[in-house]
Amino acid sequence: MITINTESREFNEIEKYLMTISPAIISIKDVEDGTKINVDGIMTFTDEKENGESAEIMSIITSDKKVYSCQSATFKRSINDISKIMNGKPFTVVKTSGKTKAGRNFINCTLDLDSVGCKECEVNI
Repeated sequence: MITINTESREFNEIEKYLMTISPAIISIKDVEDGTKINVDGIMTFTDEKENGESAEIMSIITSDKKVYSCQSATFKRSINDISKIMNGKPFTVVKTSGKTKAGRNFINCTLDLDSVGCKECEVNI
């Protein structure tokens, strides 16, 4: 059972399908680092399985209706922070990943500065 928790905008029925139960959803963890994802909308939902287990999932839909999803707290926090700062303006993120000091893998994203007209910006991360 799917329960939608938050939506960055109103999604139509087809978009809701694409973002929640479509088998075409791409897991962010399977996306190559450096991949640019233009964010057209964000949804979080709870996916409750028949065995009672549940997970909070974030889905991102692009302008060409590709959907990426993840459970990563780090990735979700970064997308939400960028979205709040962008205040409704369109933006693109770049998928990144790495290892924590404890050796655990994580995924994250950064704002694609080119997508917001900042070609001359230099960022040393």
